[in-house]
Amino acid sequence: MLTLVDSEIRDLELEVKEGEKLDVRLASFKAFPNVRIHVKIQKNGIFDGCFADFSLGEGKAVIEVELLGEGAKASWHYAGISSRDSQKTVSASITHKAPNTFGRIYQYGIAMDEGRLSFFGASEIEKGAYASDTAQKEKIIVFDAGAVGKCSPALNIDENDVVASHSAVVGKLPEEHMFYLLSRGIEKPVAKRLLVLSYLRPVLEHFEGDLAERISAQIEEGSLR
Repeated sequence: MLTLVDSEIRDLELEVKEGEKLDVRLASFKAFPNVRIHVKIQKNGIFDGCFADFSLGEGKAVIEVELLGEGAKASWHYAGISSRDSQKTVSASITHKAPNTFGRIYQYGIAMDEGRLSFFGASEIEKGAYASDTAQKEKIIVFDAGAVGKCSPALNIDENDVVASHSAVVGKLPEEHMFYLLSRGIEKPVAKRLLVLSYLRPVLEHFEGDLAERISAQIEEGSLR
């Protein structure tokens, strides 16, 4: 496993060799990184990447994955908060270049205060990459009137025998969820905190030890701002 935190996050050229697996974990608590990570995956290789982001600032993180060999698999997960006057862009792409490959992009975020958060996702299945399966899920919850969220998924499919899908949602906290908690006598700040915790806490499944505890504390702190 490759784990990078704050200033350790840097441009990377990575290769997953035949039959091997690579886990990459990124965590940002200070300045949002301007970074490009390029991953090539050979036959039956597996890549799992995750970025837990609670930083401030302006920048763009680019993740580009190429599935080069048959049976290659890749998944990318982002979860974070854009607060104050931060302006963040996260761009993730998975390109299927071989048959029977599998790709997933999951990006979830919260925009609050006057923060801006943009997700760009691209899934491409090239000619000859038959029996491939690709999907994207992107969702941003906008907390405050001055905050902005944007999701822009794209599918580029050049083969027939494939499975491909995407979904993108930008919206406020679900009113029915808030109403339910308030009707149970829970105060609004606490209800808001519970909803944020339920939304971002799944990212902890990808981390462990002291880093997981630090991320958990940041999620709770962010939900109380």
